[in-house]
Amino acid sequence: MKLPEKIKRMRKNAGLSQQDLADRLGIHLTHLSRLENNHLQPSLEVIRKLMDVFEVSADYLLNDDMDTYEVDIKDKPLSNKIKLIDSLDDKDREALAHVIETMLTKQRMRKVLEEATVMH
Repeated sequence: MKLPEKIKRMRKNAGLSQQDLADRLGIHLTHLSRLENNHLQPSLEVIRKLMDVFEVSADYLLNDDMDTYEVDIKDKPLSNKIKLIDSLDDKDREALAHVIETMLTKQRMRKVLEEATVMH
């Protein structure tokens, strides 16, 4: 799905009119209309604001192969815990992100070592 279609779909899913979204992005209504109709490419600043307004990544916005920005987590208890992370204060969220990154790094290192062992 192309960026103009994504913008229009996210706007409609959020229940926003073109004017509402234009106001949130700090652009004129005709500018937004031209973006949604693929007559204009968004500036980097507009991309950043779209990311903030819709809480999506730049990857989702700019990658035509990505049709959804939702992550499908099959482990429902884990999914519920992840949703609650937003309720943490900044310091706790940062600490949690550090713990997760440490665990993922450890897992990646273990995999590299296993692959190196298999090669010898």
